[in-house]
Amino acid sequence: MRRLSALPHWAQAALLGPKPKPVALLAACLGVAAIAGWGAFASKAWGQRDLAEQVDLLQADRARLMAGLKQIEQTNAELARDAQEKLAAVREELNLTTAARDFAKGQLASAQREVAALRKRLDQSRDRVAETGSIKPAEASKKPAR
Repeated sequence: MRRLSALPHWAQAALLGPKPKPVALLAACLGVAAIAGWGAFASKAWGQRDLAEQVDLLQADRARLMAGLKQIEQTNAELARDAQEKLAAVREELNLTTAARDFAKGQLASAQREVAALRKRLDQSRDRVAETGSIKPAEASKKPAR
Protein backbone atom coordinates (compact mmCIF):
# COMPACT_ATOMS: atom_id res chain seq x y z
CA MET A 1 0.00 0.00 0.00
CA ARG A 2 1.21 3.45 -0.68
CA ARG A 3 2.18 5.81 1.97
CA LEU A 4 -0.15 8.72 2.61
CA SER A 5 2.53 11.33 1.86
CA ALA A 6 3.01 9.91 -1.62
CA LEU A 7 -0.62 10.70 -2.56
CA PRO A 8 -1.55 14.00 -4.14
CA HIS A 9 -2.95 16.73 -1.92
CA TRP A 10 -6.53 16.41 -3.17
CA ALA A 11 -6.49 12.60 -2.42
CA GLN A 12 -5.18 13.22 1.05
CA ALA A 13 -7.99 15.69 1.70
CA ALA A 14 -10.59 13.22 0.40
CA LEU A 15 -9.28 10.41 2.61
CA LEU A 16 -8.73 12.43 5.72
CA GLY A 17 -11.58 14.86 5.16
CA PRO A 18 -12.06 18.05 7.02
CA LYS A 19 -11.27 17.98 10.72
CA PRO A 20 -14.49 17.50 12.71
CA LYS A 21 -15.54 20.08 15.26
CA PRO A 22 -15.54 18.93 18.91
CA VAL A 23 -19.33 19.32 19.19
CA ALA A 24 -19.88 17.11 16.18
CA LEU A 25 -17.40 14.60 17.57
CA LEU A 26 -19.23 14.62 20.93
CA ALA A 27 -22.59 14.19 19.21
CA ALA A 28 -21.27 11.28 17.18
CA CYS A 29 -19.84 9.59 20.30
CA LEU A 30 -23.11 10.10 22.19
CA GLY A 31 -25.04 8.71 19.21
CA VAL A 32 -22.84 5.64 19.06
CA ALA A 33 -23.16 5.19 22.86
CA ALA A 34 -26.96 5.58 22.65
CA ILE A 35 -27.20 3.03 19.85
CA ALA A 36 -24.93 0.63 21.77
CA GLY A 37 -27.01 1.13 24.94
CA TRP A 38 -30.31 0.54 23.19
CA GLY A 39 -28.79 -2.48 21.44
CA ALA A 40 -27.67 -3.95 24.77
CA PHE A 41 -31.10 -3.25 26.26
CA ALA A 42 -32.85 -4.93 23.33
CA SER A 43 -30.50 -7.91 23.53
CA LYS A 44 -31.13 -8.32 27.25
CA ALA A 45 -34.91 -7.93 26.80
CA TRP A 46 -34.84 -10.55 24.02
CA GLY A 47 -32.87 -12.89 26.27
CA GLN A 48 -35.34 -12.33 29.11
CA ARG A 49 -38.21 -13.13 26.75
CA ASP A 50 -36.48 -16.38 25.79
CA LEU A 51 -35.99 -17.22 29.47
CA ALA A 52 -39.65 -16.48 30.19
CA GLU A 53 -40.65 -18.83 27.37
CA GLN A 54 -38.38 -21.51 28.75
CA VAL A 55 -39.87 -21.05 32.23
CA ASP A 56 -43.37 -21.40 30.77
CA LEU A 57 -42.36 -24.57 28.93
CA LEU A 58 -40.77 -26.00 32.06
CA GLN A 59 -43.86 -25.22 34.12
CA ALA A 60 -46.07 -26.91 31.54
CA ASP A 61 -43.77 -29.97 31.55
CA ARG A 62 -43.83 -30.02 35.35
CA ALA A 63 -47.63 -29.86 35.40
CA ARG A 64 -47.83 -32.69 32.85
CA LEU A 65 -45.38 -34.81 34.84
CA MET A 66 -47.25 -34.15 38.10
CA ALA A 67 -50.49 -35.25 36.46
CA GLY A 68 -48.77 -38.41 35.23
CA LEU A 69 -47.37 -39.06 38.71
CA LYS A 70 -50.81 -38.60 40.26
CA GLN A 71 -52.28 -41.08 37.77
CA ILE A 72 -49.51 -43.59 38.51
CA GLU A 73 -50.10 -43.20 42.25
CA GLN A 74 -53.84 -43.79 41.78
CA THR A 75 -53.16 -46.88 39.67
CA ASN A 76 -50.69 -48.12 42.28
CA ALA A 77 -53.26 -47.62 45.03
CA GLU A 78 -55.88 -49.55 43.02
CA LEU A 79 -53.43 -52.38 42.38
CA ALA A 80 -52.51 -52.52 46.07
CA ARG A 81 -56.21 -52.60 47.03
CA ASP A 82 -56.87 -55.39 44.49
CA ALA A 83 -53.88 -57.34 45.80
CA GLN A 84 -55.14 -56.98 49.39
CA GLU A 85 -58.58 -58.22 48.36
CA LYS A 86 -57.10 -61.19 46.51
CA LEU A 87 -54.86 -61.96 49.47
CA ALA A 88 -57.86 -61.91 51.81
CA ALA A 89 -59.76 -64.24 49.46
CA VAL A 90 -56.80 -66.63 49.25
CA ARG A 91 -56.48 -66.62 53.04
CA GLU A 92 -60.17 -67.43 53.39
CA GLU A 93 -59.84 -70.22 50.85
CA LEU A 94 -56.79 -71.52 52.73
CA ASN A 95 -58.79 -71.55 55.98
CA LEU A 96 -61.64 -73.45 54.29
CA THR A 97 -59.21 -75.91 52.72
CA THR A 98 -57.44 -76.43 56.04
CA ALA A 99 -60.77 -77.08 57.77
CA ALA A 100 -61.76 -79.56 55.05
CA ARG A 101 -58.36 -81.29 55.39
CA ASP A 102 -58.77 -81.55 59.16
CA PHE A 103 -62.27 -82.95 58.72
CA ALA A 104 -60.98 -85.48 56.17
CA LYS A 105 -58.17 -86.46 58.56
CA GLY A 106 -60.77 -87.09 61.27
CA GLN A 107 -62.84 -89.22 58.90
CA LEU A 108 -59.72 -91.12 57.83
CA ALA A 109 -58.79 -91.84 61.43
CA SER A 110 -62.32 -93.04 62.14
CA ALA A 111 -62.30 -95.23 59.00
CA GLN A 112 -58.89 -96.63 59.95
CA ARG A 113 -60.20 -97.54 63.43
CA GLU A 114 -63.24 -99.18 61.85
CA VAL A 115 -61.03 -101.09 59.38
CA ALA A 116 -58.81 -102.24 62.27
CA ALA A 117 -61.87 -103.42 64.19
CA LEU A 118 -63.20 -105.27 61.12
CA ARG A 119 -59.81 -106.91 60.54
CA LYS A 120 -59.75 -108.01 64.15
CA ARG A 121 -63.22 -109.54 63.78
CA LEU A 122 -62.13 -111.17 60.51
CA ASP A 123 -59.01 -112.60 62.15
CA GLN A 124 -61.10 -113.89 65.08
CA SER A 125 -63.55 -115.50 62.67
CA ARG A 126 -60.71 -117.16 60.77
CA ASP A 127 -59.24 -118.40 64.04
CA ARG A 128 -62.60 -120.00 65.04
CA VAL A 129 -62.89 -121.64 61.62
CA ALA A 130 -59.35 -122.97 61.96
CA GLU A 131 -60.09 -124.38 65.46
CA THR A 132 -63.36 -126.10 64.72
CA GLY A 133 -63.15 -126.58 61.02
CA SER A 134 -66.65 -125.20 60.57
CA ILE A 135 -68.32 -121.84 60.60
CA LYS A 136 -70.21 -121.02 63.81
CA PRO A 137 -73.13 -118.69 63.80
CA ALA A 138 -71.90 -115.11 64.06
CA GLU A 139 -72.21 -113.35 67.35
CA ALA A 140 -74.61 -110.48 67.50
CA SER A 141 -72.62 -107.41 66.62
CA LYS A 142 -72.83 -104.28 68.62
CA LYS A 143 -73.40 -102.20 65.51
CA PRO A 144 -76.48 -102.67 63.35
CA ALA A 145 -75.93 -103.83 59.78
CA ARG A 146 -75.87 -101.19 57.15
